[in-house]
Amino acid sequence: MTSMDPYIEDSALIGERQAAARALMARPLLTDRSDPADLALVRAHAEWLIQRFQRVLGYRLTVADDHARLHKRGAGARLPEPFRRAGGARFTPRTHTHLALLLAVLVEPHGDTTVQDLAGSVREAAREAGVDADPARGAGERRAFGAALRHLVGLGAVSEVSGAVADHVADPSAEVVLRPHTMAVRSVAAHLPRPGEDPATFLAEADESDPDGDQAGETALRRMLAEDAAVFREDLTDRQRDRLAAHQWRAAAALRNLLGCETEIRAEGVALVMPDEASGAPGFPAQDPVARVALDLVVHLSGRCSPGRPATSVPVPERELQAALGSLTGAGTPQRTEWERTAGPEVPDPDRMPVLVTDLLRRWGLLRGGPGERRLTAAAARYGAETDTRVPLIQDNDEDGGEREGERDQW
Repeated sequence: MTSMDPYIEDSALIGERQAAARALMARPLLTDRSDPADLALVRAHAEWLIQRFQRVLGYRLTVADDHARLHKRGAGARLPEPFRRAGGARFTPRTHTHLALLLAVLVEPHGDTTVQDLAGSVREAAREAGVDADPARGAGERRAFGAALRHLVGLGAVSEVSGAVADHVADPSAEVVLRPHTMAVRSVAAHLPRPGEDPATFLAEADESDPDGDQAGETALRRMLAEDAAVFREDLTDRQRDRLAAHQWRAAAALRNLLGCETEIRAEGVALVMPDEASGAPGFPAQDPVARVALDLVVHLSGRCSPGRPATSVPVPERELQAALGSLTGAGTPQRTEWERTAGPEVPDPDRMPVLVTDLLRRWGLLRGGPGERRLTAAAARYGAETDTRVPLIQDNDEDGGEREGERDQW
């Protein structure tokens, strides 16, 4: 019997390690309830991952029997992915309040418990903390409590043993039995504020994007490249821009070794490109309805607005943007009708879809600014440029279209 080619064996080993690292970057808390396959991969390569995350990004990784937690640092100045309800709506401050109260209650060991008993514990914790919150006080409060609890279920920190949290949201008398997983619950919040610390101070201390010192600065640079969809040179401080120019190739090599990604380095900035098979990564483009509309919008706006040399972004007329969003996301569009006939992901309602689409593009560095001041970044051009025939023509924006035809060969 001939032995396996060592090169092929090593390649497979490296591929497994990088896939595990990508899974942790995409979902910093993995549990055996939510991500059993990825957790098994992380556990198999725990020693390599612990050492490499610390060396490359300065992130601490803890691996336990039923979960793994990557403790990220230094992203305080950038926009994190917001928590959302099942339908896509962002968590409200009330929902965040219930999430914090649930974590406060569940950090102590619990056996199986009913949702009503847990709601009672949350109400008592709120009273002791001087917080006005009661899961039993009306349907709105119950929905906020239910959304927070379903978030923990989705993370694998709580299991639904009998019934579902959604049953309780619809009917407060529904019997639902839950099983908290204490160690995973304790890992949900990675960095807790100190007593008496105000929000501004907490966020300022969490921001390590431009530290003093060459070594800390290079680590911060690698974090920025790993966490941001695209890093534009014009957004950086002078010191960050100098560091990027000096260390971008070395940072690209370190991140390729850890994540198996490629790095695109352009005059405008730097972007990481993950392998197509990166399972579960919240990448763009993706196949859920919001991401598919966002991709159509980017391609259309690139065709209409032509992000090109030498600017890193071009203005997007508000009328153009709203016309495109209406045509791509409105009620009765063929695309929406097709999605609603399938059993795929929930399709957000037409009123909420435009906000979700523009939020996604903003988080991925493709669209900037607010109403009336939107700009399409050069990185959008990498997805192509084609005017969508479903979008009505805005005559005001076509007068100089011919002059821009040669300016699209960017990012």
